Amino acid sequence: MKGIILIMKLSRSYSVFNIFSATQVNTESPSIFKRRSKQLSLCYIGTFIKYLVILSGVLYTIMVSHKVLAAEVYANLSLKQAIEVALSNNTENKISYQSAAIAESQYQEALSARWPTLTLQGSFQRRDEAPTFVFPSSSIQLPPMLGGFSVAVPEQNVKLFNRDTTITSLQLLYPLYTGGKINSLISQAGIGKEIAQEEMRHTTLQVIRDVKRYYYAAQLTQSLIETASGTVSLLSLTRDLTKRIYEGGSETINKLDYLKTDLAVSYTKSVEADFSAKHKSALSALVNAMGLPWDSQINPTDRLNVKQINTPEVDALVRQASEFNPQVGILKLAVKAANAKIDEAQSGHLPQIAITADASHIQNSYDAGLTNDTNRNSWTIGLGVSLPLFNGWRTTSQVSTAKLQYAQMQEKQKLVEQGIAAMIKNLFIEFDGSRQQITISEQASQISEENVDLTSRAFQMGASKPQDVIEAQILHAIIKGNLLRAQHDQMLKLAEIDYILGSELQ
Repeated sequence: MKGIILIMKLSRSYSVFNIFSATQVNTESPSIFKRRSKQLSLCYIGTFIKYLVILSGVLYTIMVSHKVLAAEVYANLSLKQAIEVALSNNTENKISYQSAAIAESQYQEALSARWPTLTLQGSFQRRDEAPTFVFPSSSIQLPPMLGGFSVAVPEQNVKLFNRDTTITSLQLLYPLYTGGKINSLISQAGIGKEIAQEEMRHTTLQVIRDVKRYYYAAQLTQSLIETASGTVSLLSLTRDLTKRIYEGGSETINKLDYLKTDLAVSYTKSVEADFSAKHKSALSALVNAMGLPWDSQINPTDRLNVKQINTPEVDALVRQASEFNPQVGILKLAVKAANAKIDEAQSGHLPQIAITADASHIQNSYDAGLTNDTNRNSWTIGLGVSLPLFNGWRTTSQVSTAKLQYAQMQEKQKLVEQGIAAMIKNLFIEFDGSRQQITISEQASQISEENVDLTSRAFQMGASKPQDVIEAQILHAIIKGNLLRAQHDQMLKLAEIDYILGSELQ
């Protein structure tokens, strides 16, 4: 709308300029007046068009950038929806998809080596002069019936063809045997395609893990904010009651008790503010992980809830990771590719056999010599063999290098498998520890809640001090916070285990 208003202003300015120019030259002669009016009109029209084009480009850029960076709003965002949005928007996931498409194209490129190649070639040549063939002088001995004497034949300069020659040819090459090189290259390209697919799966798992991590962080901070807010409310009631009792002339409660309750309220509010800042940071990280514009508004609605699963055995988890973990799968495929690389190197010791064929046409204005009717159109077909005899032991070195790389890749696979097994064991220990902490914290939370209730009643009856109520309420908040953290840690460890296993833990 602002752009349209600006265009209208420019249009009005252009009209004013025309009127002004007409009034300025009205006192001059008619011919000069017409000429200058025409010049000024053309000048202002050109200026107006130039500004209009620039303005159109600016408006288009603003519209496109607004479309690309437009903020999005998710008022009720579930974890499942967050993962779906992230998988469709995340840049790393798109890059992995493109890498898989590139690997597929390279595989099709390698398959083309099994097919014959047809090449059409054409050339035009212009010589400095027409080539000739010098037939040396000689003598011809006549038979006795013709006199038996010899006849001298002088030297002859025979023209082969004219200066300008056009040659068109169609060539065919079909490999019959390459010592296994083509099969090895195709195998490596196929393995490369599988590696790209595993990398794409690894990126997908990583995106899901990151979304879960930030979503759980947002859940935790939101729950902590609610706990801190409830604690602030309870402490505020205790402070207000303490103030009323203190100002009412109580002998057991004094101003110091009131100041302690007021201090507890202020401290709890500061903790709530810290949780609020961390919650905003978690939401910002979740927005980034989902691939949304930075100013998008999201509101996670799923509550922090512990997932009930059967207690798995570490050995079973390690076996599952060895089968489904994409990093292990990539290394297994890399070992296969290194083995195929050995076959490619060994093919350098073997011969190569191919069928060759050629059909050509020569166009020249000279109809005799080499460009006569017989030679103008020709074709050939043959069988070519190439056998390497000696290249400075280069092929032997290539075979040795390929074997060493194969052994190295096997060791890398073992190292990664051992590292993943150690990670699974550590995560399983932490997961089990979080589960035990949840059980203990749930029992402690019930006890602390009962303690808060009994202490509050005792305070209202005058049987306890305000600091007893403060301690009970703060202790209850700490225990509840520990319970929330234990639940968060268990869900986070479960997400890490799912990421390492390459599939969801059942």
